[in-house]
Amino acid sequence: MAMKNPLAIGLLAVMMAAMAVVAVQGHVDVPFTDEDLESEETMWNLYERWRALYTSSSMDLGDIESRFEAFKANARYVNEFNKKKGMTYELGLNKFADMTFEEFAAKYAGAKVDAADLASVPEGNYEEELVGDVPVTWDWRQYGVVTPVKDQKQCGSCWAFSSVGAVESAYAIATKQLLRLSEQQVLDCSNAGDCSGGYTSSVLQDFAVKKGIALDQSGNPPYYPAYQAEKLACRTVAGKPVIKMDGAASVPSSNEVSLKQSVYKQPVSVLIEADNNFQLYVKGVYSGPCGTSINHAVLAVGYGVTTDNTKYWIVKNSWGTGWGESGYIRMKRDIAAKEGLCGIALYGMYPIKKTAAISMVVDN
Repeated sequence: MAMKNPLAIGLLAVMMAAMAVVAVQGHVDVPFTDEDLESEETMWNLYERWRALYTSSSMDLGDIESRFEAFKANARYVNEFNKKKGMTYELGLNKFADMTFEEFAAKYAGAKVDAADLASVPEGNYEEELVGDVPVTWDWRQYGVVTPVKDQKQCGSCWAFSSVGAVESAYAIATKQLLRLSEQQVLDCSNAGDCSGGYTSSVLQDFAVKKGIALDQSGNPPYYPAYQAEKLACRTVAGKPVIKMDGAASVPSSNEVSLKQSVYKQPVSVLIEADNNFQLYVKGVYSGPCGTSINHAVLAVGYGVTTDNTKYWIVKNSWGTGWGESGYIRMKRDIAAKEGLCGIALYGMYPIKKTAAISMVVDN
């Protein structure tokens, strides 16, 4: 395939740099200035620097040109956005910087909403379950009930990661034992979705209650095979341990106060709209703009307030530690819109765990 200059000139150097990529633990900035955006050549040099840090979303040589075009557009967008005054967050050339938003959303989002399904889940009774006001700030990570950030990779299985995260935390709070559970088993066996998307509600109120979620390959004892980022045949085995929930409850919709009370009780699975800014987020309190076209599932694990009194949610994502603030994002809280920023207050759900017993798989 004929390559346009400077692509042909830089192709060999790029491939050598890609072979030398090391695993990135947390976001690494790729600094750039207006001068880096002035020409095709300077843009290509910037792209080479980026590829030396991040594995490209595509290693296909025939796709280099389209990756470069997406990278250029994102670099210009990041540059202009970060010049805006008064923003509470920053964008950057993170590991998704050579993907268009359409490509990105197709591979890394995937939450679906079944309004009828959600309507059948009872709302939590906050007057009975809470005593007095909740703290001004709260972070479940400080209490050892949140597993490390995971990576769904190029599979729209966010619904499985959000659901599993909520079950892991509910079990840890009830038993004082934090276990790593298997998103792969949920993907394979729950019938709640696939790599094109799925339903957290089906996992939390059905599969986690009736069937149970298996320990992953790092569990003690290890059980379900490692995450493969694709839906495979269900491999649960009779007699193996699974974690079951006693039920599930929804958070009253369009009510950030209720969501805050629920998050104080335990981490909550929430659905949001992840847009282009969300894709390129690197740090700060995310404030949109974004709508309520739900496409992504995440886990709210706490809330806080900055020194300048900006309130935020602490949200665990499933795109690895190389995205955002070591895999997390802080999203602005208590906004004027009742649905919350990006719709975070629309579809909150959490599992209920009252007993400490571990169940066994009865049948396949």
